[in-house]
Order: sequence, then structure tokens, then C-alpha cells
Amino acid sequence: MLGKPKRIINMVIEDYVIRVIENAGQVISAIRLLKEKALPLGLIENGKITDEIGFFEFLRDLVKELGIKNRYVRFYVPNSLVIMREVEFPANLKEKDIKEHFQYEIGKSIHLPFKEPVFDVHYLSTAAEISDENNFEKQSEVRTGTLFAAPEEDMVKYTDVLVDAGLKPIVADVEALGIYRFIDFLYELSPEKVYMVVQLNVTALNLSIFYDEQLEFMRYQKLDVELKGWHVDNEIEEINWEYVEDETQQMGIVEDQLLELERIMNFYRFSIKKGDQMVNEILILGDHPLVKQFYEKVNQQLDIPVKLLRGYTTKEKDKEVRSEFIPALGLALKGGAKDAS
Repeated sequence: MLGKPKRIINMVIEDYVIRVIENAGQVISAIRLLKEKALPLGLIENGKITDEIGFFEFLRDLVKELGIKNRYVRFYVPNSLVIMREVEFPANLKEKDIKEHFQYEIGKSIHLPFKEPVFDVHYLSTAAEISDENNFEKQSEVRTGTLFAAPEEDMVKYTDVLVDAGLKPIVADVEALGIYRFIDFLYELSPEKVYMVVQLNVTALNLSIFYDEQLEFMRYQKLDVELKGWHVDNEIEEINWEYVEDETQQMGIVEDQLLELERIMNFYRFSIKKGDQMVNEILILGDHPLVKQFYEKVNQQLDIPVKLLRGYTTKEKDKEVRSEFIPALGLALKGGAKDAS
């Protein structure tokens, strides 16, 4: 008899907050646990753990509070630490030899801004690549993929703290892929269209561009803001973030991101795609307090469809959680380690 998939913790860790949901396998329609807790300032900065003991103590107490000790956990590599590279490798390599090939090439033909990386390579199956008749000759010699890498030292810190706090890490994912996984689950996306996903967060802007279900571009940009604290609205159990900057200054900073959006769209169209392809639709999410105003500005100024994402947990869109939990939902949809069964 087959046992039920074990319930798994999906944890999104930002510089300022931790969000947690619990699900079974890859199902998000029945979530038992959904929780967010503000992270004391100074424990994590720009994705790097700067106070390892303080972060461990916070996470240990959170694990105890939520009653999730000894659970399997999926988490994201911090956006600020992820490096993405398009890569090629010999088509005659067996699946088991691909990682070894890149272990050899990193530092030789592939240069990264850190010495000791952890990495993963995403690539199409051979059959899918050869089905592209225009690339048949090239694909007979090489295959293409996307390499994601992060500093090993920082990732070891995260996994060590998770383990010491009583959790069992099984998956470290890329957040842009998780968000797209959620969007693909909820909406019927066209493989012919180019989608830009814009995540406006409390302290950073994350941009990613997808075409034919493949991530083609990714950019992390820290916002020129400074958090000074937060307070919790107990009535709706929501964290309200407090900035050093007043609301007028915050709005000016948010509006500046529209210029960055347009710049990246032009860069993608004319520099990456040589004028042959452009962004067809923009999908917006994020936990910034002005994300709705940002969406309205983008919708007014750009002449392409713009959608503000909502946190539905069923394809029928009859169950909903706050949109701040969309990244965690995308993580929950991944599965991994045979769903820890």
C-alpha cells in the first residue's frame, strides 16, 4: 500500500520576514499551516546571514512555536546570491556526467564572482531540443541549458542553521522558478508569449523574463530604502512595514522602478533578442506596501497587458490566501526528494 505524502514545510526567508506554509506533496489546495513572522533587523542583510547565532535562536523559537520540529523543509536561495548563466555542453554526455562536466568547467570556461559555488543546471530533454528543426545541426553537437549558482559558504550557513533549528532541508530552489511554477499552475500561459514577472518587495525589486517556459533573464535590485521597524495589525494578522522615508519619498522610489522596468524591457528586446522578440505581458506581485499603486502606474504607462497576481490555491480560484504567500505556494508546488514520502 502507498502511504500518504508527508506534510512538508515551505519556507521563504527574506532579510526582514519569514513566511511558512505546510502542504503534502505538491498539493496546495489544502494548506494546514500559513504563518509569517517579522525577522529582527540585522540578522540577514542582502541575503547573507550576518548574525548566525541570532538567526538560529529566532528560527529555533519559530520551529518550537509552530510545532514543526523534524519536518522536511524546502526553501529558496536568496535572490541576491543567485547567479544565472546560459551554458552549452556536449550532446553526447550522459545525464549522470553533466554535473561533473560543469564542476570541471567552472573556473575555466565558466567564470563566477565567487570561488566555491553550489550549482544546478536546468536543460531541455534531448528529444525536446532536437524537435527544433532550426537547431538540429547544432543540437547534434551541443545541448543548451541554464546554470544557477550561489556561494557555497552562504548556502552551508543556511542549511546548518535549518538543521540546528530542528528541520530537514530537502530542496533549495530559485525563487523566480517557483513564482513561475505558481503562475503556470493557475493560468493558461502561451508558449508563444514573453512574460515579465515583476516582484516588488519591501526592500528589493526582482525581475525575471520567461519565454516558452524557460527563464531567459533575471535581475535583483536593492531598493534605496531603509526599514526602521514594523507593527502587526492583529485584526487581520498582517505585518505593516515602517520606513525611515516618508510615504512621498517611498512613492518616488517605487515610481523609479517603472523606469528600470522599461530599461530592462528594451535591453531584452534590442540587446538580447536583437529586435526579434519583446515582452508581451507583465505579471506583478510582491509584499511592498505600495505594490498596488505600482501596478496601477505600470498599467497606465505601458501599452501591454499587466496583471496583479492573487494568491489562489485552486485552479478554480475559489480559495485564496494573501498574495504575499505566492512565492511559498510556488515552492510547495515543486515537490522534491520524492515528496519526502
